[in-house]
Amino acid sequence: MPGADYKLVKRLDLNPLVRRIMLYQQGCFAGGIVIRVEKDLTENNLGSHVLLVCSKIRVVTFQGPSATSSHLDNLIAQALAWDGETTLVVGAEPEEAIESLLIQLVSASQAILP
Repeated sequence: MPGADYKLVKRLDLNPLVRRIMLYQQGCFAGGIVIRVEKDLTENNLGSHVLLVCSKIRVVTFQGPSATSSHLDNLIAQALAWDGETTLVVGAEPEEAIESLLIQLVSASQAILP
């Protein structure tokens, strides 16, 4: 079954050989990972641009009310943190004639705390 990356490549008419990194089932944790990875990719491949697409779909964990419990805690959690998506185009060394810098990412790191 084709993943979301395949569908994006087709819909955006990208080269089928474009490099892709997919992270599945990571939840909110993936947001920090992809920002660090895209920073590394763009800084080490000058002139490149990274299309960053994040999608969080909670519908697979939906639990409705049942005869034994109201699942009120689940309904509240789903109301507060439901589906969400974001898309960014990230690059290093912008071409000033055609691109403008909106946000500068100075550092992205990952550490294990004791």
